[in-house]
Amino acid sequence: MADFKKVANTDDIPLGSMKSFKLGFEQIVICHNNNGFFAVEDVCSHDSAPISDGHIDADGHIVCARHGAKFECKSGDVKAPPAVVGLETFKIKVENNEIFVSLD
Repeated sequence: MADFKKVANTDDIPLGSMKSFKLGFEQIVICHNNNGFFAVEDVCSHDSAPISDGHIDADGHIVCARHGAKFECKSGDVKAPPAVVGLETFKIKVENNEIFVSLD
């Protein structure tokens, strides 16, 4: 069974933005796009830069600030190079305007 920990309130991450959090030994980023909230590792698989330094584009993808690699928020899949490896994703749930993430 997944062990969920509260990381934020929904108001902390407006639509079209993302925010980084330390959870256990993991640095994660919560993304908020038109499809909801998603949690991924906060490191670009291309060059190990914090992905949270980037932005969410009009299509709802995470764009790395360093070299423009794009990733799907929900699956972590690569959507544009130079990255070729996707991001690790984490289980997330939203209850009563609170965001919870599981590293399990």
